[in-house]
Amino acid sequence: MAIIMANPLTNPDRFFAELSGRDPNLWIPAAIVLLAAIATGIYIAAMNGVMTPPPSGAAVPFTGTSVATSVIGGLIIMSVSWLLYAGVFYAISTLLRGVGSFRRVFEFTGYGFIPAIIAPIIGLAAVWLAYPGIDFSAIEPQLMKQTLMQNPLMKASDIAGILFLLWSAVIWIFGVKHACDISRRTATVTVVLPVAVYLLYSMIIMV
Repeated sequence: MAIIMANPLTNPDRFFAELSGRDPNLWIPAAIVLLAAIATGIYIAAMNGVMTPPPSGAAVPFTGTSVATSVIGGLIIMSVSWLLYAGVFYAISTLLRGVGSFRRVFEFTGYGFIPAIIAPIIGLAAVWLAYPGIDFSAIEPQLMKQTLMQNPLMKASDIAGILFLLWSAVIWIFGVKHACDISRRTATVTVVLPVAVYLLYSMIIMV
């Protein structure tokens, strides 16, 4: 009979507790990161599209070529993010007397990118809905992206992106807890520090 595991989105503590009893497997987290990269790439293509004058009658501000290029860029960004987050989590947990292999931390960190699949989809929907309602012909090309970002839908999308990152952080806390055999409090410190630094950096560049 098949064993139904807990859902990492709704019960990450139990999910990682069950997964800890199995051998490390990077295929599933790698697939998660790949999906996040594809979603991120399409969103990047849409955002890059609004930085240039749109073709006459265009319904969306991007083409197949720009999507392919952006997906490659998204894959690089997400892969590096996966490696960096896992590396920082492992380093901090080791300093806090955690035990466990980097491979296990790397694996569990990958599951935390599930919300990163959803966030750019919401962002893309916001671009899709906001784009047709803006008269770009009356706007200087260099101000197109700025104008789009002032749309209430885009602002809501930015807030959603922060919430999804916090959701990822919750998943990472329990992942690090079980991967490094540390308390939830120690795991929280391990995860919150780098995530807070990233959030602060993101807010600075958005201003």
